[in-house]
Amino acid sequence: MKSAYFKENITEQNLVEDLSIESIKISGRDMVYIPRNLLDEDKLFGEDNSAKFSKGYEFEMYVQSVNGFEGDGDILSKFGIQINDRMNLVVARKRFEQEVTTYEPSITRPREGDIIYFPLSKTLFEINFVEHENPFYQLGKLYMYQLTCELFEYEDEVINTTIEEIDDNVQDIGYIATLTLAGSGTTATATAGIYSGAVNQVILINDGYGYSSP
Repeated sequence: MKSAYFKENITEQNLVEDLSIESIKISGRDMVYIPRNLLDEDKLFGEDNSAKFSKGYEFEMYVQSVNGFEGDGDILSKFGIQINDRMNLVVARKRFEQEVTTYEPSITRPREGDIIYFPLSKTLFEINFVEHENPFYQLGKLYMYQLTCELFEYEDEVINTTIEEIDDNVQDIGYIATLTLAGSGTTATATAGIYSGAVNQVILINDGYGYSSP
């Protein structure tokens, strides 16, 4: 049985939490957490390639990968250059709740599939896994999230956070272009053969193209 003289004190828990937040503020970096909004979710696979990222929340995170990006690095293959950078981040639970959950109550923790903007390299990283029990219940409480992130690969997502630095970067690196399609058509031409006052043949010279009605 646990000793009755040594109890888990809320004051001590708050002290550890505040010290952890302070250390992240000192050694960390300000980054932008961008939640994913699903537009047409596949209920079977839980995926949505047409997702939208429309809001960004900036607060401090600690980069565990102090010696550079992890992962397989840059690989030259028959499909071109593949960049497989990975990064591990530490986020304080209390700060996440203050900066994100306060404005979006449905988001109670960092979610797999959401993205992080890393301003130093001006790149986006997708959250692949969230570890929520490390460190393991110090003084009977959890204080941190550890995020395993991988370089974000652009597909059909819509990214419009209203944060100019991020949106401009997406257009430059994500190869986003706006195309305007203009229709054009050519009228068909033909000659008719008349015999004894009646049309006996029609010869199509040009069948035309681009028309939508006969």
